[in-house]
Amino acid sequence: MKSRAIETLERQVEELTRQLALANHARSRFLAASHDLRQPLHALGLFAAQLRSLACEVEQKPVVEQIGAAVSALNERFNELFDLAKIDAAALSPNGSGQIADSQTSIRDSLDRANGKLIVVIDDDPLVLDSTCGLLRSWGCRVVSSDSGSGALDALADQPQPDLIISDFRLSDGRTGIEAIIRLRNAFPTPIPAFLLSGDTSPEPRHEAQANSFHLLHKPVNPMTLRAMLNRALKENQLTEAS
Repeated sequence: MKSRAIETLERQVEELTRQLALANHARSRFLAASHDLRQPLHALGLFAAQLRSLACEVEQKPVVEQIGAAVSALNERFNELFDLAKIDAAALSPNGSGQIADSQTSIRDSLDRANGKLIVVIDDDPLVLDSTCGLLRSWGCRVVSSDSGSGALDALADQPQPDLIISDFRLSDGRTGIEAIIRLRNAFPTPIPAFLLSGDTSPEPRHEAQANSFHLLHKPVNPMTLRAMLNRALKENQLTEAS
């Protein structure tokens, strides 16, 4: 017969197993919810940046600045929540592995580089697509957008070779942004710089992006970080062409 100590130990093991299963289930639901939350947060930040550039009245500017501050605080609290949950902390640092310093010098430089450039934006979330395209246009860019790689290729039928591609990692057609970028690159004679955005903070997007030599930013992305990444990609491409 089992001793009382063994029976007690078995019950403790069963309880720990049950708690672990519940924790894993909660973790999965939390990760799934995080992607859905990151999309509108990302779009909100970009819309707020557009609003800031449009505010011309003295009375409007303080309100717009307050909106921007509220969005930044919300993003910070959101990322702190993930840090506290200790879910893939390395991948879930603010804005992901592609964080770039956004000094005033790099901002001015990026405006000069982006002005007049033709940029392709691919994202299956309409809100994110609208906010990204609107912000790029406010920076002087020409924009072609689509929810898929094939759609972007069709939209470029009467356009010259684009200067840059920005794509979401996961697209609704079951393909990835990496596949969409490769498809577009194959349609033009010279390489096109590109980088990825993703609301999926699991290790897979980061690993795939690194394996294919793409920079990846995790949503929500600060508009100044997006601007600096835009500048970096265009600058790297210019240096490559010069060499």
